[in-house]
Amino acid sequence: MKPNAKQLNRRSFLLSTATAISAPLVLPGRIFGFDGGVSPSNKINLFHIGLGNRGNELLGGFLNNPNYHVLGVCDCYKDHLDRAAERVNNHYQNDAAAKYAHYEDVLQRSDVDAICCACPDHWHTKISVEACQAGKDVYCEKPLTLTLQETRLIVKAARKYNRVCTSGSQRVMEDYGYMAPIVQSGVLGEIKEVYCGLGNPPKHCYLPEQAIPEGFDWDRWQGQAPEGPYNSERCSGNYGGGWRNYGEYGNGFLADWGAHKFGGSLYALGIDDQEPVEMLPPGYEGQKYACAVYRNGVKIYHAWNGPHDITIIGTEGEYRHNSPRPNPLKPVELRRYSGGANNIADDFAFCVRNRLRPFQDFFYGARTAALCQLFGIVHKLNRPLRWDTENCCFIDDPEANRHVARPQRYPYVIPEV
Repeated sequence: MKPNAKQLNRRSFLLSTATAISAPLVLPGRIFGFDGGVSPSNKINLFHIGLGNRGNELLGGFLNNPNYHVLGVCDCYKDHLDRAAERVNNHYQNDAAAKYAHYEDVLQRSDVDAICCACPDHWHTKISVEACQAGKDVYCEKPLTLTLQETRLIVKAARKYNRVCTSGSQRVMEDYGYMAPIVQSGVLGEIKEVYCGLGNPPKHCYLPEQAIPEGFDWDRWQGQAPEGPYNSERCSGNYGGGWRNYGEYGNGFLADWGAHKFGGSLYALGIDDQEPVEMLPPGYEGQKYACAVYRNGVKIYHAWNGPHDITIIGTEGEYRHNSPRPNPLKPVELRRYSGGANNIADDFAFCVRNRLRPFQDFFYGARTAALCQLFGIVHKLNRPLRWDTENCCFIDDPEANRHVARPQRYPYVIPEV
């Protein structure tokens, strides 16, 4: 009796199953998360926004981090965009990298878990706030914000939309974090002064106009910043110059390195959840450097062009960064990277998966950014200022309060939260 079609189909299925059982497909354990690997279903789908100097450095780090899968890149300069997409495709050996000139298109994608924002400072808050509103977690480069008003807005967005958000100042823990148990255990006694060696405050940009390169959306790059003529130095990502020098786009190297050194100092002292109550200009009462005074009396100095990296002085002695390390006097409970992470990217990944606040949660990054901005304002006005943290304003000083926020250029206004 000949088998019918149904029996033939069943026989074919059984034969194929037998073949599969006799010659099983062997998959590497890392696909299932064994041996320290990360299974594909547990990788964080990341999108990079801003591919200048620092953006390219971060892109390399995330591409080589097994916790992440980079879906694509976004930049308003086509040359940067094409170069970065090619890099992503070469890494994954495919041509799947998505490319966008506008970050708004990235935020509309449902498959994006998190973004990395490495744009210039004047874009940080707007992109981060809108990413939070779109349900994305955020890794944002330092300094976290451009203005004091933004330090409140960016934290409010992270909390309101329940997002995991980290400020990308890796040096706070990875360079300077070792000082925290030394200082907080009492080795130096009561802390009196901290000197942070940083660059000069920003200057105004007076550069001649040049032809805008083809494929570069200069208006979008300027964003909320005051409109000005294109010049390659005005928007250069060069670490020794470029937009970091100019107040229109940032707070100079005072903020760039201040995010590291002020942040490291505040963490070492255990006061990175606070802001100063008073700002004193250079030369005040004979003191060479501008100074931030905290509620507990600690004074932090912007020691530009001096011998300091970070120097912490207490009643029982002083400690300079990278000097021989004394042993802590006692164990101290400290905020650290989560999940056994030893770098800021792994800390962020662990916190995204477990819905925790990361080591450099926006709250801490914003407090450090505020200190940088307060120093910039006291340098500009060159007189003592009293700061009201609770109300985000200077006390009895209308002129100083005009620097708390900046006019925003349409259509690049930061949204309400």
